[in-house]
Amino acid sequence: MFWLWLFIFGVAVGVVSGLLGIGGGVLLVPGLMLLFRFSQAEAQGSSLAVLIPPIGIFAALVYYQHGYVRLPVVGFIALGFMVGAYVGARFVPHLSPEFLRVAFGMLLLYLGFSFVFNPRGSQSAMALPSGIATLAVLVIARLFRRGAPPTKTLPPPGGDQNYHI
Repeated sequence: MFWLWLFIFGVAVGVVSGLLGIGGGVLLVPGLMLLFRFSQAEAQGSSLAVLIPPIGIFAALVYYQHGYVRLPVVGFIALGFMVGAYVGARFVPHLSPEFLRVAFGMLLLYLGFSFVFNPRGSQSAMALPSGIATLAVLVIARLFRRGAPPTKTLPPPGGDQNYHI
């Protein structure tokens, strides 16, 4: 049953990754720690191994040499991640850019608040404060955004117009 949960976790991370373009450190590491009780080093090593081709091969090898990569776990999550990423990416053309931006921001806020307000990693104490804080920030951001003047679109550079960074 453990392997099925790892596969389902991989699918979920893959869907979010396909939708929002994130996954490794943002979802895999916290998910492995909070849901599957991995240590920080095991979660990081396994996350790198899931994302190996071609990004994390050298870092994952170092984690593996120190015993921080669980190979069967990596296989099931990677398989689920591939399926989920494909499914998530298929949704992107049907969603508004604003929805994707807000979903990405809320996910990052939730995970950030989870780690800040729950440094010991207790699952039961994490969800409520993090969710409330994320919703509060979303509401406050929406209120301030309504009062902000619309942004002015600049003409493309070229001809008489130059931009310098």
